[in-house]
Amino acid sequence: MENTHNFFTPKHNLIGVGSIKDLANELLNWKLSKALIVTDKNLIKVGWVEQVEKILKNVFVFYDIFDGVTHTNPTVSFVEAGMSYFPGEFDLKRDYHLIISIGGGTVHDCAKGIAAVATNGGSIIDYEGYNKITKPGLPHIAINTSYSCAEMTMFAIITDESRRVKMSIASPNIVPLLAVNDPMLQITMPPEITAESGIDSFGHALEAFLSTEASPVSDSLALRTIKLVCTYLRRAHENGFDLQAREQIMYADVMAGMAFNTAGLGYTHSLGHQLGGFYNQLHGNYEGILLPHVFRYNAVTVPEERIFWLADAMGVPVSTKSKTAEKIFDGMKTLAADVGIPDGLRKMGVQKEDLPELARQALKDIAGFTNPRQGTEEDMIDIYKSAM
Repeated sequence: MENTHNFFTPKHNLIGVGSIKDLANELLNWKLSKALIVTDKNLIKVGWVEQVEKILKNVFVFYDIFDGVTHTNPTVSFVEAGMSYFPGEFDLKRDYHLIISIGGGTVHDCAKGIAAVATNGGSIIDYEGYNKITKPGLPHIAINTSYSCAEMTMFAIITDESRRVKMSIASPNIVPLLAVNDPMLQITMPPEITAESGIDSFGHALEAFLSTEASPVSDSLALRTIKLVCTYLRRAHENGFDLQAREQIMYADVMAGMAFNTAGLGYTHSLGHQLGGFYNQLHGNYEGILLPHVFRYNAVTVPEERIFWLADAMGVPVSTKSKTAEKIFDGMKTLAADVGIPDGLRKMGVQKEDLPELARQALKDIAGFTNPRQGTEEDMIDIYKSAM
């Protein structure tokens, strides 16, 4: 019986303290002369964009800056605004040879959308779902300043404002060609973003580990991610200048992205995406609230051995399967509380009357296709209610 596990990751990865300095050598090898930088105004303000500009000038790469990523969820309108930098029709006279995103997941996903539409045409809405982007996007360098894992993956999550729905777009053709993860570019990340993006890395790893497409490769990456987040996220949240903690959570981000890029995700993300599209708040906060409840829903179908492996990664004592699962549930809630994740969806403004529509949309989200326990609309509503 066939059982394949395709593994996608950026072709080149610059990882570690000071790794941004190696970007110049990569650019010299590529011999690309004009770039569109995709970022936000805050990252210009803190100086990270200027640092990249100096590198580009030194290797004679011309550039323009699109800083129209103005809030925490990437949208169709952001992608369209970025495409306005391309003169003429999308299929003619493209000036840019390269996209460089500087930021976190919102910026990277917006850049993936721009890179895809620049070479495939149409609207980013046309590519909702799996493998609908048939041509490689423009070469994309993702310089990362948070822990969303977006710089590593073939996924872009883009909000269609007209439907208030987050679209999941997945294609190997939008994996960045190069990812840069230098913890020095992450020290200015505010505590709230450290917490929610760090929890998001935990969620990516947990769902990859529980996925129906998990493999020994994704398992090793996922379990190590979980151990690093449980060990270092509280420190990174408490003190953003703790470079050791920053570096370890950076490694967790990289490994979590690699894990779910091959294994897929689950209901925490399909449910969380709908909340983000509907209410437009920080994705990682939704994830941190939902994770324990989705885990409890899934645990009955997870083999005992895998429950015990997860407990070991989290530092949770092992007893019976059911008792260990409840301790894992408690451990997730404690970690989320310790880094300031809101205590329940109600505190994030989620309304009970919206749950049926959110549940219907969640079942359509491709992130849930690899969840270990397939559910109904009523199951989705029940998970939402348990997390309120």
